[in-house]
Amino acid sequence: MTRRPYSLFMLLIVLLSQAACSSSVLQLRDQLDLHRGTFRQKLADKKELTAQFLACTRQAHDELPGDRRDTGTSPQALAQLTPEGQATSVRPLAAVIEKIRLRHQDKGASLTILAHVLDDLANESNARIDVDKLKQVIEAARQWQGHLGLDEDQLEQNSSRFARTLLTYNKAYFGDLSFSTKPDASGGASHGVVKVTSKGFVDRSGNTLLFPGISAEIELSPTNSVRVSATTVDSQRVSADLTRIFLEAFFDTAFRVPAVHGATALRVGPIPQESLYPEFDAHHPAIPLEALARVTRDALRAEAAVTSLVGKAVRGGSVFSTQNETVAATLETAAGVMAKKLVEHEGFCYFQVTQGS
Repeated sequence: MTRRPYSLFMLLIVLLSQAACSSSVLQLRDQLDLHRGTFRQKLADKKELTAQFLACTRQAHDELPGDRRDTGTSPQALAQLTPEGQATSVRPLAAVIEKIRLRHQDKGASLTILAHVLDDLANESNARIDVDKLKQVIEAARQWQGHLGLDEDQLEQNSSRFARTLLTYNKAYFGDLSFSTKPDASGGASHGVVKVTSKGFVDRSGNTLLFPGISAEIELSPTNSVRVSATTVDSQRVSADLTRIFLEAFFDTAFRVPAVHGATALRVGPIPQESLYPEFDAHHPAIPLEALARVTRDALRAEAAVTSLVGKAVRGGSVFSTQNETVAATLETAAGVMAKKLVEHEGFCYFQVTQGS
């Protein structure tokens, strides 16, 4: 009888130790289809197409084979950021991260975690998501969004392509707010001021995202528009939205998958020696329109699947549970968006080498 309290105490210590050592990794290979595992399987017997596919995933979509527009990025730095064995789709991220290091030395290091998480997602034999790494992703997003508020003027003038893209996306999400004088109907001097807003951030596939605290009029067609009223601003929605904006900006900077007309990416002004963001050209399409729709659907399905999986894991009584709904919503969004961007990139490459013009 005298030994039982000690035995229970030791059992409690063991259980607590096991809980503390529990892996934060969610395995994906047996739980969902990222719509990308079949790409290489379909090309398995076609060595030339496989080589073209790998070359395409290794670089941004507006680069020629073997070309790299980020001339300031040294091969040695890229080799350190993309060690042997990493997925080829990580290479464009490494080039962007190294370029950011050169212009924002105090902030470039935080982005390296994005390459690590994408490599986990892109691992063919062991696709996975590490929740602890996702937490580092949302912390990086928070730091960069805070950076915008402090240095907006400087970022517009002299910054990396990623920083300018993030700033453009952020301003679009907040409606591209501006104010102008209200014309006086009597023809006299104008004294009133009116608010002017855009329809919000438009991703490369044409989907719109607008800060919920803004009311705006969105044009559906030249003869039809709809008034969007401001809704309640809550932490879950805004935190998830800002993380989405951050990731859209980063992966669009890295992959540069052609965007549909009206996408916010097309409004990011280049600096000398930089190209405009590529717009999908219907007259000379890189892939057929049917394939573009397929890539978009598959990417959204991947986002839905990963968001659902992570959302379930970080809520409730699981070992991954955050016990914080705002954090949970942000984590699931981060995972889902990264899965979507990966499928967009590799899906576009697949159809470009198999059906491209």
